[in-house]
Amino acid sequence: MNFRSRFLGSGRRVPAKSDAAQVAIDPHALRGSPDAISAAVANFLTRTGLFDRDAYVRTYPDIAKSGLDPLHHFVRVGIHGGRQFTSQQTVARLWREVLRAEGQQAPPPPAEPDHPERYRVAIYASSLGNFFMTEIAEVLKAGFEEAGIRVELRDENAVPRRDITHHIVVAPHEFFVLGEGKRWANEEFVSRAILFATEQIQTQWFARSLVFLLRAKAVADMNGQNAAILRKAGIRAAAIQPGYAASFAPFAPQAKLDDSPAFAGLSSAVRDYDTAHDRFASRPLDVLFLGQNAPRREKLLAAYAGKFAGMNNFIYATRAAKPLAAAHNPMASSKVSAALLQRAKILLNLHRDEYTYFEWWRLMQAFWHKSVVVTEPCFPHPVFKPGEHYFEEAPRHIPHLIAWLVRSPDGQTKAEEMRERAFATLVDRATAKDAALLLLRLADAS
Repeated sequence: MNFRSRFLGSGRRVPAKSDAAQVAIDPHALRGSPDAISAAVANFLTRTGLFDRDAYVRTYPDIAKSGLDPLHHFVRVGIHGGRQFTSQQTVARLWREVLRAEGQQAPPPPAEPDHPERYRVAIYASSLGNFFMTEIAEVLKAGFEEAGIRVELRDENAVPRRDITHHIVVAPHEFFVLGEGKRWANEEFVSRAILFATEQIQTQWFARSLVFLLRAKAVADMNGQNAAILRKAGIRAAAIQPGYAASFAPFAPQAKLDDSPAFAGLSSAVRDYDTAHDRFASRPLDVLFLGQNAPRREKLLAAYAGKFAGMNNFIYATRAAKPLAAAHNPMASSKVSAALLQRAKILLNLHRDEYTYFEWWRLMQAFWHKSVVVTEPCFPHPVFKPGEHYFEEAPRHIPHLIAWLVRSPDGQTKAEEMRERAFATLVDRATAKDAALLLLRLADAS
């Protein structure tokens, strides 16, 4: 058995995105009144019902002893300390409400602009944040370029320019709080920007971005349920998911692997795999898992280890004390993840907690590189469906499904059909160009 498992860092559990967590957010970040900012966050949490008072008091007994109103405490103190503010039951109720109210209809394809030359777009991502936020920004940039629109990628060290017609900030919870990003956190800029939110709504990262989302010109969110909850609070928001762009060079087929430490120990069969003659059954890696470490994931992966015996697997679970960046982690590279996906039969997707979030960025990359997705149940997606574009199974049955796909002729045939269908749907109905045009439409409607 070749079971590659790498758990980085100390044994102490730390937040996966801890620079954004460790840097206390300045309540004056938007140079506004702390009272007004706190009131705006409290109003959002009240209108959506996202704040769970009882859960907050149970989790933090000091609140009951203080005699403070739980919501007042959270918006004044708890939000800056990264305290948990909701519960699984509360989020599940909100998701049920939006699913019933809005359904899961895919939006119509966006129209091409009549005069693309009149637009000049700037996309911002923090140079100090997680590498995949810059990756998202780069894919969006490729989408704008394919639409014939002038676009540039900028970071927090850039100089403001007056000729930009559309400002798009990816991952505001990183961009506005790390390093020089704080100088962009002013009312003039935020009120004119489209903020591209990437975080699950129950997390401290989402809560910390609220001060910016509430004052933005508009908000794009990678998750449809999140966008619906934002709209419920009166925010102009839309679900927009960056997708396929043929021009995005880092995701091009890689016939040879470079000398990255991420590939150390891989066999010649993996390193020299001919991506030009690709078939599901011929791919040298059976199972690939890439993600942040979490107790739930660790428990499931440990349970699967014996059942994956005899397979060739690459399991990389990162325990990070700072944003994932190439300077301190060899896996923080678009080319590295692409090369592995191009050699893997199956991408295994496991939720980090009990929330059945549709991990778009991870699944989309698998569709792009024709790696078959096997995942535990996710919330519905308007375009991609279980049993049609990916395999969905209860965690306890996932090893049996994978064994069938990898080892049996019938499973291999089904997997081949699935991955071709997922790729064709991605290219046809979920492109970076469509995402770029939807961002323009969202901004122009504001």
